[in-house]
Amino acid sequence: MIHRPFQPSVDYPPLARLLSATGARPVTPAALRAQDAELPRQGSLFAGPGKALTGFGRIRLVTPGADDELLAYATAWRAPWTPPGDVASLVVGSADLPPERLLPLTDVLESWARGAGARRLLGELPDTGKPFLHLLTARGHRVDAHVRTATATLDTLRPATPPPGIRFATLATTTAPQPALQLYRLYRETLSETPGFADALPDYDRWYAEAVAGEGCRPDWVFIAECAGRIVGVSAVRATGDPHTCRVDHTAVLRPWRRRGLARTLKTFAAHRLAGHRVRTARTEISAANRPMIAVNSALGYRWGPGHYRLVKDL
Repeated sequence: MIHRPFQPSVDYPPLARLLSATGARPVTPAALRAQDAELPRQGSLFAGPGKALTGFGRIRLVTPGADDELLAYATAWRAPWTPPGDVASLVVGSADLPPERLLPLTDVLESWARGAGARRLLGELPDTGKPFLHLLTARGHRVDAHVRTATATLDTLRPATPPPGIRFATLATTTAPQPALQLYRLYRETLSETPGFADALPDYDRWYAEAVAGEGCRPDWVFIAECAGRIVGVSAVRATGDPHTCRVDHTAVLRPWRRRGLARTLKTFAAHRLAGHRVRTARTEISAANRPMIAVNSALGYRWGPGHYRLVKDL
């Protein structure tokens, strides 16, 4: 199967169609162009401390089909905040393409990662792609996490009272000192404990640009729990292209304030505020190994849907 480098001049529309058909949500050519516009024009990969690969760089390949469509797409990349030594990857094919025909693309990505000096190749695969998963595991990939999707109807949830000493607010209304910096520290502490979290948290400026000021972010949709001026819990929500649907990015509570039902009551508080904005549906993703958060969401009526596997191969 013949593949070639991705060509921005012609490949955005067919790539958007391919990714929309194989992914969890639609992708537009404009969104793909906007994502690329935020990246450096030139990659810079180099050996950092301990000779671990750092910096930014990527490779993108496509397999052309008939009528200007794409049969497959493969990319490997690392961002500046990717853990040292790691390279992420994605390989997708059209529904009628036999999975074994994707293996040459995975070989090219692995060769590129090895040549760059990477120690691990990270991947992602829909959990509906079991035949391709079996081929990859036979080649040394292992499942690092099974991430599940979940959906809830917000206007069916009853109001809940926060635990004693806790006040609910949003990033737009909080009186806590340096709230964004407090949130960054909360993310840094809780993400490292989240099962299936494979990345490293970027520096504060990059985190703020993505998690607070990124696409779909609103300060009044970052719901927080405060205790005596300290932010101890968060449920961060993003708007989507559908005004009646939101995406819950990250819900977490600092360790000393756990086991009080705080995550559940905070998510309920968020649900009622969101329903006031005419948002009816919330979507989220959770590692199947994150049993406490699965229990919280199940108690709130989330319905479980298809997800994806996170894969790792040591190089």
